[in-house]
Amino acid sequence: MTFKHKVGLLTCLIFFTLSLSAQEKDCTTKELDNRKIIVKYCFSKFLDEDGNELLLIEDSTITEAQVDFAKCVLLMKDVQKHKLFTGDYESRIVKTISDNEWIIYYFTDNPWPVKNSDCVSRMTFSENKEEKTAIFEFVATPSEYEKGDVNRMKYFNVIYTFKDLENGKVRITMKGKSSPPVKVPMWLVKSAFPKAPASAVRDIVTLVKE
Repeated sequence: MTFKHKVGLLTCLIFFTLSLSAQEKDCTTKELDNRKIIVKYCFSKFLDEDGNELLLIEDSTITEAQVDFAKCVLLMKDVQKHKLFTGDYESRIVKTISDNEWIIYYFTDNPWPVKNSDCVSRMTFSENKEEKTAIFEFVATPSEYEKGDVNRMKYFNVIYTFKDLENGKVRITMKGKSSPPVKVPMWLVKSAFPKAPASAVRDIVTLVKE
């Protein structure tokens, strides 16, 4: 395990510990597309390791779609296509660790006056053939790639779970936990929900069907 990897894991552990102490969550559940998509999202505050109060966003989005399970896996492994459903300007692999683990870079071209930001994360893939599930997990590892003149996400964890329902359908679950790397008005943050996560799973379905 490299020093950078250890630092990334430490940051992640601190994030999870701090998020557990987040209180006064503002949670909402919405059903969209005739109840085909269910989005639950929560906003709260937490203190980072330096005592700064930060915004914590937690969301969970579920849908079932008539798509091919194997193609879902192929899409997630094609990192250059991630930007097509995450809304980022750029998405690419910066390092391959193994057949099931990669360092991923996302760059976000934010609208003025919000400064541009990026995210470096470790993507891991696991598959359970008995349960017919495939899981892709992203954990922030901000020190794993050289930083430019942008704000970098330190707190980021997203898990995509694909379950083959064996009836031609796949259940797609996307769970996220993050803290924005830039200051954004709360009204603007809230305006992104439930639209942003719902759009992400819709776009995944569309891309898999192509």
